[in-house]
Amino acid sequence: MGDSDTNRPAASEIKLDTLRLGTSDLEFGLEKESEICAVTRALAGQARHTLLLHTEDLDPAVYEQEQFVEALSRLARSHNKARIWVLIQNARRAVQQGSRLIELSRRLSSFIQFRRPPPEYRSYHESFLLADNSGYLYRPNPERFEATANFHDPGKVNDWESYFLEVWERSEPDPEIRRLYL
Repeated sequence: MGDSDTNRPAASEIKLDTLRLGTSDLEFGLEKESEICAVTRALAGQARHTLLLHTEDLDPAVYEQEQFVEALSRLARSHNKARIWVLIQNARRAVQQGSRLIELSRRLSSFIQFRRPPPEYRSYHESFLLADNSGYLYRPNPERFEATANFHDPGKVNDWESYFLEVWERSEPDPEIRRLYL
């Protein structure tokens, strides 16, 4: 689902704080952990309705940032139709490390849900974050801090969202996450 266009600007060449979800149509590349974290925070912070995350293992360097978790909490509490769905291949490490995002999902389970893809979808290891049917951050190899992002590309987001929803419908809640540790 990704592409290999190398003519896009790098995140270091643009002002990330000027990008607006739903209006800033500029695909750009990211090559550093700090850039990926900044864009992740910005997308989550600007989302008003929906955030969909497909992830291998809820990379703590990216998804355990305090500002990211707070943005998701604000989104979930913003209105009764807010939706934060996470497809996670392997939740064990996140659960063992006491993920704040997982803890938040336990408190706001009507709005933040985790599911594990069924076996036939577990060979897809790419990671993506989709915000409000408009913006995305895409990591073709979650083991590396390289990504592309755009704050307004509904066509591309629709393609990933279609895949995400197909997998979501066939997935079940992850027993690792549902388990309560007393």
